Amino acid sequence: MTNRVYPYYPSWDGKETKPVTAKLVELCKARWGTKSLGTYVNRQMRSGAGLSVHATGYAADIQYKDEAQAREMWNWFLGSSVIDGKTIQHSKHLGLCELHWYAYGEYGAGYRCSRGEGKTGVKIYTATDNAGPGNGWLHFEMAKQSAEAFETAWRSLPKP
Repeated sequence: MTNRVYPYYPSWDGKETKPVTAKLVELCKARWGTKSLGTYVNRQMRSGAGLSVHATGYAADIQYKDEAQAREMWNWFLGSSVIDGKTIQHSKHLGLCELHWYAYGEYGAGYRCSRGEGKTGVKIYTATDNAGPGNGWLHFEMAKQSAEAFETAWRSLPKP
C-alpha cells in the first residue's frame, strides 16, 4: 500500500478557515468538550521556513483538558476499527494529514500521512528533531474534503 502524499508543502494563503476544519473543531467540542485555540491565520511557521499550514485554513489547534483526554483523542484519531469485516484506519478514513501532540513524552510526537496510516505514521521527537514547544493542545491538519463527508466518516467510526 502506498502512503498518501502530504498536501501542504509548500503552504499557501487559503484566506479563511475551511468548512472541514470548522467541523473538526465542532465535533471535538461535542465529543470531548475541547476548545479551539485557532484555525486560520496567515503567518509564517515558527521556524520561518514558509507559511504555516494554518494559513491554508486546513489546520486547527485544539486544547484538551488533561493527558488522559489527549491520549484518548490521539488513540482514536490514529486507531483502527473493523467495520463489516474490513479494517479501517481512522487517520485515512477521516482525512487526517497531520497530528502533533507536543506534550507526548519528553519532546512530543507527530503523525504525518506520508509516513503511513495510524501509529505507523508517528514520529517520536527528540531534543534536536521536534515540532517546537507546546503544551495542552493537539495540532490537526485535515485533507481537502467537504464538511459533510468528514462528518459522515466521523459518525461511521465507533466512539472511543
